[in-house]
Amino acid sequence: MKSILQKDKSRCYICGGYGTSVDPLDCHHVFFGALRSKSGRYGLTVYIHHNRCHIFGRDAVHVNAEVDRALKKRAQIAAMQRYGWTEQEFINEFRKSYIGG
Repeated sequence: MKSILQKDKSRCYICGGYGTSVDPLDCHHVFFGALRSKSGRYGLTVYIHHNRCHIFGRDAVHVNAEVDRALKKRAQIAAMQRYGWTEQEFINEFRKSYIGG
């Protein structure tokens, strides 16, 4: 499914820059691991720079817990709005809530 978070997949969702041959854009599943397929199914994916924003940078989602949590929160809010879910219904699908606290 197409991303419900990002319309322009030629720009990085995190920093807004274009992908380059040195740092191309990856499709990042916001909820990964065992929840990766659900992220894809519900459109909870974004395109981000492979090095700087995805894997290795100081603020990369796989390095910086605050950036990862903020992205998960935005994805949860978007999913709840798009699919008409309550917070509990989101938890039923993705195991926990990222809004609040």
